[in-house]
Amino acid sequence: MNKLEVLLENEIIRPIDLELCRFLCTQHPEIPGGVLLAACLTSYLYRRGDVCLLVGQYAEQQVFDDSDDGVSLKAPSQQEWVQQLRSCPAVGTPGDYKPLILDQVHRLYLHKLWHYEHTLGKELIRKSKQQVELTDHARLRDGLQTLFGPAGSGVDWQRVAAATAVKNKLSIISGGPGTGKTTTVVRILALILEEADQKGQSPDVVLAAPTGKAAARLKESIAASLDTLDLPGHILSAIPSEAYTLHQLLGAQRYSSRFRHNAENPLPFDLVVIDEASMVDQALMSKVMEALLEHSRLILLGDKDQLASVEAGSVLGDICNVNQNRYSAEKINWLKKMSLSVPETFLAEKPKALTDNITLLTKSYRFDEKSGVAHLSRQVNSGDASEAIALLKSKEFNDIKWHESDSLADLEQVLEQRLPDYFRSIVEAGSPAKALEAFNRFRIFSAHRRGPWGIRHLNQLIEKLLQRREMIPKYADWYPGRPVIINVNDYQIELFNGDTGVCLPNEEGVLNVYFNNDNRVRAVSPRRLPDHETAYALTVHKSQGSEFDEVLLTLPAKPSRVVSRELIYTAITRARTSVGIFAAPEVLRQGIEKKIERTSGLSDQLWS
Repeated sequence: MNKLEVLLENEIIRPIDLELCRFLCTQHPEIPGGVLLAACLTSYLYRRGDVCLLVGQYAEQQVFDDSDDGVSLKAPSQQEWVQQLRSCPAVGTPGDYKPLILDQVHRLYLHKLWHYEHTLGKELIRKSKQQVELTDHARLRDGLQTLFGPAGSGVDWQRVAAATAVKNKLSIISGGPGTGKTTTVVRILALILEEADQKGQSPDVVLAAPTGKAAARLKESIAASLDTLDLPGHILSAIPSEAYTLHQLLGAQRYSSRFRHNAENPLPFDLVVIDEASMVDQALMSKVMEALLEHSRLILLGDKDQLASVEAGSVLGDICNVNQNRYSAEKINWLKKMSLSVPETFLAEKPKALTDNITLLTKSYRFDEKSGVAHLSRQVNSGDASEAIALLKSKEFNDIKWHESDSLADLEQVLEQRLPDYFRSIVEAGSPAKALEAFNRFRIFSAHRRGPWGIRHLNQLIEKLLQRREMIPKYADWYPGRPVIINVNDYQIELFNGDTGVCLPNEEGVLNVYFNNDNRVRAVSPRRLPDHETAYALTVHKSQGSEFDEVLLTLPAKPSRVVSRELIYTAITRARTSVGIFAAPEVLRQGIEKKIERTSGLSDQLWS
């Protein structure tokens, strides 16, 4: 315990990590030191995104590798460690009600995390087996033809995803930006509602996303897609015009981690659509699955290759544990009846529970083959650092640029060249709507919040740059052109985590912060804003669910555990037209080669 207390003093572990160990000592005074170490490490890894501790991975290793205070904590051998855990009364096996759970392959969980994972896997498998009895295949074939137009050459995975979602009560659609996930889901809703209408049914549909910003984007994307379709009035009216955060949907309660909707009080919807599913952590997704009605449909949309959730788990990645579409022979034969020909090269030799429920959308409609952004994103996503760096060095494409440096002074020069004209385009836009449009043309990303390469320092650096040019005042918190991002949800004034706005004077010269919600620009007094910060630069995590014309990704001078393939891919794919990367070669190389592996047992539960 003494060494763990030193780790707490040096802010390596959190108070809750140590309190867990103290609780175990109180309940079991003879508890072995190896069990306390495993418990503390499991809690510590949870903060870093792992759902459990894989004992074999840390056996005989120096643990808490970010400790530089000389405290040496070496884990026992795997055999000794497992023996200590199995013989400890505080440790149970799956299904036991004990503080810690050790499974058959030596994954150690906090009990609540084992429960969430077990529940999520069980409910996904159960839901994957539920199908809808289709009475008129010809109507579905005609509907696909009407909504998607004439079939082209090759497999149209959007049509396959739509047919799958009509037949299966669980459907997972993953694809990169521009692959048409929202376009596809609108057509899916139309097909499902038309099928239900023929049966005299009127299903209740709800749209949701993990954050307020993502929910707002989903709502806007659905509305934009509906404008392109000629649907009957009763179908249009049945497609929701609102989208909710998952916490709103489940009924978050103040001062409680429990939701109003759960297994005893399920959600009153027949079809639930969740966008940006990669941002949903394991605990929250487990609670969603528990709260569904027995007959409810669930459609998950997202990009499995993006950054995982801030909290523990990598749910969409674990669910979509496939590199290309694979289907059972039964599914391929059924698709043929729908006039959807899927070659036998996509046949799954040993289909698993979720095999027929997943569709990967692979064609991007945003970028063509002449796009450097598309080429770069593919190479980063595949982990091919040498090819990605060679592409950047080749200067073959005008829409990607590499600033090869690890110097903040060099970054300041880059910002000096880009920022003044950008800032001027915001403050001289002529109206709040045009100012917001100008603001969203460009964004700077960082991997970190703190440190010399973090967003706090970058935002300060940018403000000093603008002050030197006398474009903003030196001693004012609020000034025309200041961009801000909201950090919390405030349902009273309808501002949500991730919303961005720009400070501008109104007609009387009074400064307000203007936001664009539902294509409606509105002003909010700076005094009324919930927790917020300056937003010239954002973390890549905060950028998820957003798009900008031009993106500049800045990476730290030295390799960081935060910089990963997923982070770089996510940053690149926020861009509509061009990407700049400011990074040293080795930091960029290591980042592209480093794939985040979050430890959990969900993938094994679903795919073994």
